[in-house]
Amino acid sequence: MSPEQDSPAVEAAAVDAAGAWADALERMEAELHRALAQAEPVPWRPPIALGPIPPELHDRAARLLEAQLHTIRYLEDVRQTTAKHLAAVKSVPRTEPGPRPVYFDLLG
Repeated sequence: MSPEQDSPAVEAAAVDAAGAWADALERMEAELHRALAQAEPVPWRPPIALGPIPPELHDRAARLLEAQLHTIRYLEDVRQTTAKHLAAVKSVPRTEPGPRPVYFDLLG
């Protein structure tokens, strides 16, 4: 390493960057958990002015990305299942005017 890379200022900047990224990842992880725990959408604002992610946080960021992608796939599956159920309910013809319960076999 060059003397410039060993300077206290460079080390302090690296620590500051790692701390800022760790805070940003922590917020995103919390938002992901909140999104899974509630039906209301969670507004997302991307972190700004963080610069490149420090190497020591790459694995954590990769795990967060995988969890987010898994959540997206899960929510898409739930959306498709809900759409199928809604289509099945809408396909049952009303025989009489007015609200009447209708029962049908979803599996058969």
